[in-house]
Amino acid sequence: MSIKKKLIVTGGSRGLGLTIVETFLAQSADVVAIARDASKFGPAERCGARMIQGDASDASLMNRVIEREQPDVLVLNAGANLPMKPIDRQSWEEFSSTWNTDVKATLVGIQAALLTPMKPGGRIIIVSSGASMVLSHPAIAPENLRLSGGYTGAKRMQWFMAHQANTVAAERGLGLRFQVILPGQLMPATALGRTVAQAYAQIEGVSMERHVLDRYGSILAPGEVAQRVAELLSEPHRAGVAFAVRAGAPLMSVDVP
Repeated sequence: MSIKKKLIVTGGSRGLGLTIVETFLAQSADVVAIARDASKFGPAERCGARMIQGDASDASLMNRVIEREQPDVLVLNAGANLPMKPIDRQSWEEFSSTWNTDVKATLVGIQAALLTPMKPGGRIIIVSSGASMVLSHPAIAPENLRLSGGYTGAKRMQWFMAHQANTVAAERGLGLRFQVILPGQLMPATALGRTVAQAYAQIEGVSMERHVLDRYGSILAPGEVAQRVAELLSEPHRAGVAFAVRAGAPLMSVDVP
């Protein structure tokens, strides 16, 4: 597959963001990655990405980069790690860390895409989480949320925000589409997935791999999520806003506007 498009990827220096960068560079895309820590730029730069140091929740930065680069695709992937504590031991700052990073960066990215605006036909992919479906997901019992703090609600809010953005884009005739990717399994290969899996595995007295396999029956690799993003972008008229990704399964639309 060849995707000759220009992409901006936030949080693109490590984890799933880096894998998305690598995947699209391998498919002939022009990729600009934004990340806060310049000391971690090496892997993306070696693959051919152009790096920008900065905070994806900084509105002036995102407005400036989108106006200058004029991307075809904006991937909003920046996010925070979790404190992994029960609710009675989390400070408000810890509880709201995902709101202040993931949700804020999503809001800033959406606003930059709408107000710059991105050129017609532009796609904005918001990387959320299968945790946003958790209350309707039979594989995750409520007690398995006890360390998540504000994370589940924050990830659901990203999904809601995509719908709001699509409404604004349609009303203004901007020709932009906002869609959401929901990795439906913990990914031990990412820092966040490893942190979460290790915390629950310790409670259960099992290995991290055993915890993930017992919960999901398989292990989802970041590369598979990145390939599903590429698949979604290769189908410009595919209906739906939010799509779940599970190991070995096709993209599953979880809502249709």
